Amino acid sequence: MSTSSTIISKAHCWHVRVPLLEEWTASPEFGEHVFHDGRILIRLEDSEGFQGWGETPWGGSRELLDNALASLIGRSVAGMRLSFLDELWPSGSQYWQRPLPPSPFAPKLENLQHRLRHPLQMLVEMAVSDLIAKRAGVPLCHLFGGPWRDRVLVDYWMGRVSPRHAQKCVERARKLGFAGLKLKTTLEDPNVERLEAIREIGGEQWMVTVDPNGRLYRLDDALPTIRAMDDVGNMAILEDPFPRFHLGEFVELRRRIRARVVVHIDPPESLWSVLCSGAAGGLNIDCHGQGLFNWRMQAAVAGQANLPVWLGSGLDLGIATAAQIHLCASAPNCTLPSDQAGPWLRESHLLKRDFVVQDGCVLLPTGSGLGVEVDLAEVDKYSVGAQSWPSK
Repeated sequence: MSTSSTIISKAHCWHVRVPLLEEWTASPEFGEHVFHDGRILIRLEDSEGFQGWGETPWGGSRELLDNALASLIGRSVAGMRLSFLDELWPSGSQYWQRPLPPSPFAPKLENLQHRLRHPLQMLVEMAVSDLIAKRAGVPLCHLFGGPWRDRVLVDYWMGRVSPRHAQKCVERARKLGFAGLKLKTTLEDPNVERLEAIREIGGEQWMVTVDPNGRLYRLDDALPTIRAMDDVGNMAILEDPFPRFHLGEFVELRRRIRARVVVHIDPPESLWSVLCSGAAGGLNIDCHGQGLFNWRMQAAVAGQANLPVWLGSGLDLGIATAAQIHLCASAPNCTLPSDQAGPWLRESHLLKRDFVVQDGCVLLPTGSGLGVEVDLAEVDKYSVGAQSWPSK
């Protein structure tokens, strides 16, 4: 079905707040785990009644949101450049639209303007992509090259927890169908004891991704602890042990431990320096800041460097999780365990049906578009505000 005459006729937005299940996210002795509960959901509808859904974390202004979504009404889908939705910015609001008097040293504007992405890039790109795929009658992953797999390796997730609490999390995760775990930590935590406790419950096959978010600080300070963690035998991946400006220490660490050292690509422009440095045995690439298409391009670049990747999540709700599972399935080198555990760690995922987990994998949703059906009753339950365009 052609999109050449498809016009976006309606948009509806919900601000929702779905709390985390606190008993599964952090132990009280480590304090509250800070994670963004606020989300925006949008539903776009075209002139023929097809709908597309999007989801993103949001803490921005009401004016920015209103200007962006109002600008979609009456817009042709065929005229959108989904990988970079610069039309979401109000005309004349950005620096390249208000140039100073011409200079012989000024670069071409087209070499600059793609660098500033709109905060709602992923939200709108997801919704329009879902709409296009539904019109075409194909799953979303077909817009990104088609599926390489019908299931995606996904690990359960937990924050900083005590060794005993970690065991309870593993027991829950196994009942849900997961077969691996991602956890947060710092150098001051009981790192070795926690890994030993996980091994005691999960066995030697239950592998762990350890993510300190740079809080192992420096190689000289952390190496004894890291080696002891490595010796436990179930730390498969160590992500961002040090701040990412210490890439040389990542390189040195890779020579000293068995676990795979992974770098989180943030900001997206850091990909080239990470690849050139040799700091990473794999990459965590997320799509929240750059959108779906740009994630797929970065995964392809990593593939050319023979590096496996995973898609990082933000403990999202069901809509964004479905989009991420489609993206993972579309990338041949997305073979490291991703962490789309949000639907199992929040009070609701806002969908009518649960995702299916088998042998540590989340099955790719079937059907056209995202392949999921939003539960409007659940959306209304957790909504803290809603708006429509055109306004009634």
